[in-house]
Amino acid sequence: MQITSVRVGASIVVLLLTTILCDWGAAKQNDTEVPVVYQVGEIKIIEPWAQSEIGYHHVKLFFEFRNEGDEPDQLQTVRSAINDGPNQVIAVNLDNGRRTLSEISTLDIPIGLPTYELSEIGYYLQLSNIKTPLLMGSKFTVELVFKNAGPVNVDFVVRFHSPKLTRRIRDAAQSGDIETLKALRPQK
Repeated sequence: MQITSVRVGASIVVLLLTTILCDWGAAKQNDTEVPVVYQVGEIKIIEPWAQSEIGYHHVKLFFEFRNEGDEPDQLQTVRSAINDGPNQVIAVNLDNGRRTLSEISTLDIPIGLPTYELSEIGYYLQLSNIKTPLLMGSKFTVELVFKNAGPVNVDFVVRFHSPKLTRRIRDAAQSGDIETLKALRPQK
């Protein structure tokens, strides 16, 4: 029983260290700890990142956004040279613990101070028919076109998970906070 416990504990440490090092490598491309922010009009796109899954020919795009203007806006078009398939806005709904996905035509960008985050529960962007595999840490450009604010080119970095989570894992590991590291590990 004790050997299993040690193996599971060691597996958690290896997983967390691998995640930290891979995401650290991706973050080092920016050579900064300051969040990457793009702005078009009054809309801020904060810490864009992408998730590419082995065996699939699509990539999911995530970022935080804030509309500091006086009127709502809409994300209407998503374009990139890395794919030749449809680019979609995906809405994720939970019904009795089961996720259902549906495509929507636009993403509303409300006004106000809160920052909204695209995630796998809520909304995310998806590029289909990727032309070449995307490796961890690779960068690619996506054009986001907003109804009022207009177009902006945003660089996405392929990562395991969000830069925010990477910082939380790194901070817990540096402080030796094992309980926080356990709470941050992926759930099955």
